Amino acid sequence: MKTIATFWKPEEAHLLKLRLSQQGIEAFIQDENITQIHPWRAIAIGGVRVQVADPDVEAAKSILSEIEVPPALPDAAGDSGSFACCSCGALIPKDENRCSACGWSYEDGSSSGDREPTADPDAI
Repeated sequence: MKTIATFWKPEEAHLLKLRLSQQGIEAFIQDENITQIHPWRAIAIGGVRVQVADPDVEAAKSILSEIEVPPALPDAAGDSGSFACCSCGALIPKDENRCSACGWSYEDGSSSGDREPTADPDAI
């Protein structure tokens, strides 16, 4: 088995798998469950992988070249020190500590829109 593409989202991997199956190529999706249960681990494991059997690699790559596939890992524009947000995947500049796209903070582990829990159900 060879990995022909990786994605952040399992849905994207399934779309490629469907496209390949339309052409008679059997594809398999790896690491789908772990990225859904723990999305922040997607970076560590390399995203959701689409794999095909060795004899189908060239045909699958040919199909892959015909479609626009979003990259699994954002391009950090060289070695700028930017890193990907574990929550949404947007790039965070090296001198920032909060994601401008979703508000996730690596310092406190929360989004800017998070509310403190309350014991009073009427306060919600």
